[in-house]
Amino acid sequence: MNSFKRWGIGAVAVLLLGGCSDSGNVQEKSAPSSVMAAALQGDLTYQDVLEKGETIHTLAMTPDAAYVWVGTHAGLYSSTGGGLWGLLSPQLEQFDIVGWFVDPEDSEHIYVGGNEGVRRSTDGGKNWTPASNGLPEPAQIRSFAGTRQGEKVRLFAFVSGEGIYQSTDKGETWSLWQPMDQEVYAMDFDPKENRLYVAAQFSLLYNEEGQWKTEEIPEAEQIYSLSVNRRTGVLAVATEKGVYEKIDGEWRLLDARSPEKLIVIASGGGDTKWVGIGESALIYKLSDNRWTKWN
Repeated sequence: MNSFKRWGIGAVAVLLLGGCSDSGNVQEKSAPSSVMAAALQGDLTYQDVLEKGETIHTLAMTPDAAYVWVGTHAGLYSSTGGGLWGLLSPQLEQFDIVGWFVDPEDSEHIYVGGNEGVRRSTDGGKNWTPASNGLPEPAQIRSFAGTRQGEKVRLFAFVSGEGIYQSTDKGETWSLWQPMDQEVYAMDFDPKENRLYVAAQFSLLYNEEGQWKTEEIPEAEQIYSLSVNRRTGVLAVATEKGVYEKIDGEWRLLDARSPEKLIVIASGGGDTKWVGIGESALIYKLSDNRWTKWN
């Protein structure tokens, strides 16, 4: 099995889940589509995906826990059942995907960010068009996130060396939202707190009224990735000490210990609370307060 490849300094996994609504709950239909995954021709093993994709940046699970998506250095892949995987779109095969957002109000609308800027699909991932107007050229996006707030879709893209760009018109135009003088490895929007959380080079940050503030996590020094649970709205972070959850304003280390250090954490589906990727690139799931290998 290939080891999990990473870029940057320290904690470097980049994560994005399906998407959030601002109602305080993350909607299930914002997650990757089980229908789309089921329609794929599965002709690859997970080892094939690791060899073709080289680097895994992102992870998400469908609401019914039947399928998992991974974003790689060379495309977006989905499990298809029976231990097989398929490429979601040949148009993204050469695209270094660091994150994606599925519109919770219309799952046909999907946005991906990566080394060539942003691309958008309005037909469930069959066809993709550029959506990078206002981003630097080339736009070296290292982290990507999104949320729906009422009628508005907000997208966030971290461009290394510049900061976080924002689009409020479904990717039609972009502008610099917040400059950043450090690398960002992961970010996700918390609808309960109405905050964008960022796993940065030196700390976990959140933005409040245009100001960056530091979020302290007891005993943890490295933040590898973060995620907001689609069903509960609970924020979780993967650290060198394990996985922490923020519940009622307090950070708590999960009692369940994963078989190895998790570099990516993502919201689960079905009876799976969280899903993650370890340093070995194996995928794990947390069910019944126990981490086990996924499939």
